[in-house]
Amino acid sequence: MQQNRDRAGHGPAQPDHARRTALMRIGALCGLAGLGDLGLLADALAAAPAAGKPAAPEFLSPAELQLTGVLADLVIPRTDTPGALDVGAHRTVDHLLAVCAEAPAQAACKAGLARIDAAARASGGKPFIALPPARQVALLQALDAGSAPFGPADQGFFRQLKGYVAFAYYTSEAGASQELAYLPVPGGFKGDVKVSPSTHAWAI
Repeated sequence: MQQNRDRAGHGPAQPDHARRTALMRIGALCGLAGLGDLGLLADALAAAPAAGKPAAPEFLSPAELQLTGVLADLVIPRTDTPGALDVGAHRTVDHLLAVCAEAPAQAACKAGLARIDAAARASGGKPFIALPPARQVALLQALDAGSAPFGPADQGFFRQLKGYVAFAYYTSEAGASQELAYLPVPGGFKGDVKVSPSTHAWAI
C-alpha cells in the first residue's frame, strides 16, 4: 500500500508540529516517558488508522485485544462522557504497542494480560472478561496494589497499561473535547479566570 505523501511528494506526511508537541506533553503526563521516545509515540498516534470499520489487531491477538478493551473500560468507564472503550482506546493501545514498544515491553504486556486472565480463572473459574463486574474490579484493585495473587512486576505492567489507556483516551476527539475543555483556536491571554470544582482541565 502506498504511503501518504507530503505535498512535495518526498515522503510520509509529518504531523503538525503543534499537535505533535501537545501529544508529547500528554504522553509525559500519562507516565509514558519510560515506554520509548515520546516523539515516536506522538508520530505513531498521528499516523494511527482513521476510525471506521474495526481492523484486525496489529500486535495483540483478538482475545488479548478484547481483554484490553474490558480493562480500558474499567480504567476509564463511561459516565456522562464516553469511556475509553467507546473511543476505541484499546485499539490505539494495540497500535502503539505495535509501532512504538520494543520487544521486552511487548512481551511484558502479553505476559501481564496472560497473568490477569490466569488469576481470573484461578479465583473465579472464568476468563477475566466473563467475571462479574464486582469481581473484575476486585482483581484490578489487587493488581494495582501489587497484592496477591499479583506481584510487583504485575503492578508495574498495570501502571504502564493505564498510562497507555489514558494517553489514548485524552488524545481522542471525545476525550479532548468532552472530558477536557478544548478550544481549537485559543484567544487572548486571561490572567484571572474564575474556576469551580466542576471546571474542566484544558486539553493541551
